[in-house]
Amino acid sequence: MALDGLKRRLLGSVGLLKGKREIDEETVKELSRSLRRALIEADFNVRQTKELTERVERRMIEEEPRPGTKLETHAMNLIYTELVRVLGPPREIRPHNQTVLMVGLYGQGKTTTTAKVADWWRRKHGVRVAVIEADTHRPGAFQQLTQLLEGTSVEVYGEPDEKDASKIVKNGLKKVGNADVVIIDTAGRDSLDGELRDELVGIAETAKATERFLVIDAQVGQAAGPVAETFHELVGVTGTVVTKLDGTARGGGALSAVAATGAPIVFVGEGERVQDLEKFESDRFISRLLGMGDIKGLIDLTPEDLDQEEAMRLTQRMMSGRFTLTDMYTQMEMMGKIGTMDRLMSHLPDGMFGMGSMSTGQKKQIQKNLEKFRVIMDSMTQHEKDEPLVLKSSRIRRIARGSGVTEKEVKELIAHWNRSRKQMKMIKGNRKFRRDMQSMVDIDDVDLPM
Repeated sequence: MALDGLKRRLLGSVGLLKGKREIDEETVKELSRSLRRALIEADFNVRQTKELTERVERRMIEEEPRPGTKLETHAMNLIYTELVRVLGPPREIRPHNQTVLMVGLYGQGKTTTTAKVADWWRRKHGVRVAVIEADTHRPGAFQQLTQLLEGTSVEVYGEPDEKDASKIVKNGLKKVGNADVVIIDTAGRDSLDGELRDELVGIAETAKATERFLVIDAQVGQAAGPVAETFHELVGVTGTVVTKLDGTARGGGALSAVAATGAPIVFVGEGERVQDLEKFESDRFISRLLGMGDIKGLIDLTPEDLDQEEAMRLTQRMMSGRFTLTDMYTQMEMMGKIGTMDRLMSHLPDGMFGMGSMSTGQKKQIQKNLEKFRVIMDSMTQHEKDEPLVLKSSRIRRIARGSGVTEKEVKELIAHWNRSRKQMKMIKGNRKFRRDMQSMVDIDDVDLPM
């Protein structure tokens, strides 16, 4: 999950209220100071931080918690609503009849993001998407875009030897302009000098784009604000894409700075794969940031080649409490298609599976272990995977030899399966989680035999 450092600090701030039954002014002041430090350390905009913490402080004093609600839960809810307010409502985008102009400074990941946005539109809306590569300054831009979108149905138009970007756009629109969505990648700018300004304005006039997306690397922090304002003056930015949000502690600064300009965040990028892009919705993003989870957001991670019937069958078995090594193997294969363990678990509440307190390093280690476990299970018979309780010493020795690991590592797999099985039983007793899962996959409640 992006901004893990901010998450730990926010949870630490709320932890100041743990065990308290009544609120007092001194405790509220301490909470406010801790919250302000957490946001400033995450590079949030200073003015926004001051306003947010003052609102939380005032609401903590003026608003009574709902009956039965702990003070720390009440504070968490207030922080959630105020962070959502700062980042703004989601930006709705029409799925059809769009021409999208991608702009940004050099080195912000714009060409990669162009491919991600194109693939997102194709996957989420099932429309015909085409991309025009109009970067005439960087050698290999057309080849890079073509490689990124290889294997998809997205058509890529470019003229690698042409130096007139506006001419490429004009020719491209004639060739692929009848697509449902046309996305135009432009050259990155080190600085917006006169020549580059004129080129960008010329492209914008030729494209007559319905959307103008600014791509910003999260590493720039609060400098994202002035950048957004500059590009907005040039082309009228309608939305912002924040990239590399998973690799920097300054992501809070980028998010808050962009929000302050009024250029809404439409997408955030976390990861290197073309699929690693998500539509930004502040309520769901902040829910994950605060460890509340985003169960419905899991469905957005589902790749198109995932076997939906198999996913439904596995979900039913999970909710029934019955979980074999065969099920765990299938689960690992599905997780591999969705993405990393970190990305998957960020969508679940912190209390689920005990993952909330784990560091990114620990989650990466789990990822490696899961890959090793799949190799071990490939050396098992189907009967052993269906009935793991038969795995005794002689079988463990044979499996270890067959998979090239130690007997200890095979036992670690069995212990992991036992823990997972117990967690599946916890799911069976968690009615809210079961309802959310059922709504995601549209299945009836089940109670299969154990």
